[in-house]
Amino acid sequence: MKPFLVFENGTTYTKTQFDAKTKKYAKQLKKAGYNKTCRIGVFSNTENIFKIFGAMQVCSPVIIDHTMTEHELSYYDIDIWDDILPQPQYNQCNTDEVVGICSSGSTEKHRIIPITEDQYYRDGLDNNIQIHGNITENDSTINVIPLWVCIGFQTLALCYKTGATYYVLDDPWKSWPSVNPTFIIGSPNVLRGMMSPNVPYENMTIRHIRTVGAPMYKDFKVEAQQFFNCITTDSYGVNEIGTISIMHYPQKYNSVGYVLDNIDCKIIDNEIIVNNFATGDLGHIDEDGFLFITGRKKETIIKGGWKIMPYEVEQALLDSGASDVVVFGYDNVYAEVVGKLDLDLLKSKIARYKIPEKIFYVESINRKGQGKINRKNLLDEYKQNRKI
Repeated sequence: MKPFLVFENGTTYTKTQFDAKTKKYAKQLKKAGYNKTCRIGVFSNTENIFKIFGAMQVCSPVIIDHTMTEHELSYYDIDIWDDILPQPQYNQCNTDEVVGICSSGSTEKHRIIPITEDQYYRDGLDNNIQIHGNITENDSTINVIPLWVCIGFQTLALCYKTGATYYVLDDPWKSWPSVNPTFIIGSPNVLRGMMSPNVPYENMTIRHIRTVGAPMYKDFKVEAQQFFNCITTDSYGVNEIGTISIMHYPQKYNSVGYVLDNIDCKIIDNEIIVNNFATGDLGHIDEDGFLFITGRKKETIIKGGWKIMPYEVEQALLDSGASDVVVFGYDNVYAEVVGKLDLDLLKSKIARYKIPEKIFYVESINRKGQGKINRKNLLDEYKQNRKI
């Protein structure tokens, strides 16, 4: 039988072997009195894959980023199952919750977002990708997104449901070509990391790329498609709703595609409202029905009365020589930049008032999960260090 889970050290598990191991964890939870109203925190280390799927049979595992600080963990009311199994807490969640995801606070305050049975078995991103990407047991992917990110968990769930192979690599950014994956799910920054010039990619095995988390701007979309020899299927969604839009054919640069038929999407005061949920994202739908994301509502920088979207400044910096960048600020514009900028070219790309007041050159940008970064925290950090 074909393996479902493959670790870099050579250890492999078929679905039958995987299920047998997860049942051992399920028995521990049942014996301790856990039921479907209980949550249990499980760290996102890849060796905990068995524990997560075992807990899903009994209660709701909340997948915890194992790099979180004590302060960050305090945002979530959850006991963590590390070495010792905590006493169960009842009535923490509805009985249809399959798994819990810790939100980053980018949409609302930090909280646990439930993935319900409907989302997991019918409406989830993993099912969406299976249908539109035609993922089968002949496909394979890699652990390029951590499990605590909703999309990372759903990628693993997709492999479990279809029988596709999920490779757990110690350094997926460098060694991913060695396992010849056939599909990739990730943000533009994930693709950018995989496209390092130090990573030789000779076997054009990837046939499906689903981008999430941020728009694919024209120049990078062309570059990525040429590198992977594969068309990107760009999409947009939020944890609370799931997939909102997908771009198949025709495609339009910078768009995240057409809104799905079962989604009620409106633009109110430039904000994208989906099924009466305020996403916090700003955007518009053009005359052809394509959805565009232009920024985040709470990340809007207001400088002298001018409203500035970090995304548009970031794109201008990338077009002017930066290899990676993040723009942040409240009443002024600042940027962290990797690489060397052509400032004269930058001045030709955006209005002068949008050019960052200060540019901080760094070796790398500290991102989490699918490439997201908390711009407010970054602003606070620079203020505390009296750099701005």
